[in-house]
Amino acid sequence: MSKGQKIVQVKDLKVRFPIFGGVFLGKLAEVKAVDGVTFDLNEGETLGLVGESGCGKTTVGRAMINILYFTAQDVTIEGEILLRTKKGEVDVTKLKSKKAMRPYRSEIQMIFQDPFASLNPRLTVAKIVEEPLLIHTKMNRSERLDRVGWLLEKVGLNPEQAERYPHEFSGGQRQRIGIARALATNPEVIIADEPVSALDVSIQAQVINLLQDLQDEFGLTFLFIAHDLSVVEHISQRIAVMYLGNIMEIGPADLVYKQPLHPYPKALLSAVPLPDPKGAKNRERIILHGDVPSPLRKPSGCGFRTRCPIAKPDCAERVPELRDVGDGRKVACPYV
Repeated sequence: MSKGQKIVQVKDLKVRFPIFGGVFLGKLAEVKAVDGVTFDLNEGETLGLVGESGCGKTTVGRAMINILYFTAQDVTIEGEILLRTKKGEVDVTKLKSKKAMRPYRSEIQMIFQDPFASLNPRLTVAKIVEEPLLIHTKMNRSERLDRVGWLLEKVGLNPEQAERYPHEFSGGQRQRIGIARALATNPEVIIADEPVSALDVSIQAQVINLLQDLQDEFGLTFLFIAHDLSVVEHISQRIAVMYLGNIMEIGPADLVYKQPLHPYPKALLSAVPLPDPKGAKNRERIILHGDVPSPLRKPSGCGFRTRCPIAKPDCAERVPELRDVGDGRKVACPYV
């Protein structure tokens, strides 16, 4: 696969979680966690996915690695997630059993947000990192242990620490163990779900630099999900900004970060702290009025219209499509 080729295509992805209640536990409503998301992920790039808590970015990541069917009862997934692998192209939304997904599981892996909850406390580090090799490869035990030691070295840990348990490591070290586990099967794509949000700032920089070094060495493709816009701008080639289940703007990182077009990314980025007090004083701070609507009662048309400073009456009539505005950028607003 040549560098820059589309390795993942997400087309009109919709994810809905039912809410049950009442005497007979009937379906009362559904949460529209993701409501029509479309983007491509190119080989060797890092796409940053940002937005407020609850906007659906983690759900997008979990849908891409296809674990929602196994963790959320009666979840509804529509649209396509086309993954191009060595075995050919597959729509992972159609793989609704563990047996069907297993041949492709090694191609796409995830680094989870919480390094304290994502590692089995009853297993040693060696067994945690070895487990994907046991499932997806035909290596013998000696080969697996050699691979585990090599992976731990790659993420900056001492192979002699392999027989320790997760509770014996710091948060940053645990996240490195999670990264080693994700790398074990030589995946093409890694979903990094807020991998540094639970870490101290100094440790965040170490983990981000590690991810960049590993990407350069192995040609990895990242979907980097995060809250911290400055971190995303630093590590990503492109940025997608989500709001209430939809992408508002997507494009090259420097353009989206420094010159956003959509009113929501403009407001979001105006809140980013600046190290220069003079620059912060001269910058316009955009205040959005009102609260984020509930995904249970999402506004008709554009989900952002109830807080948008340039909203028009017809914004309530239809969901705006992502339209190309040049420079590799797409915006979900007809009035920018």
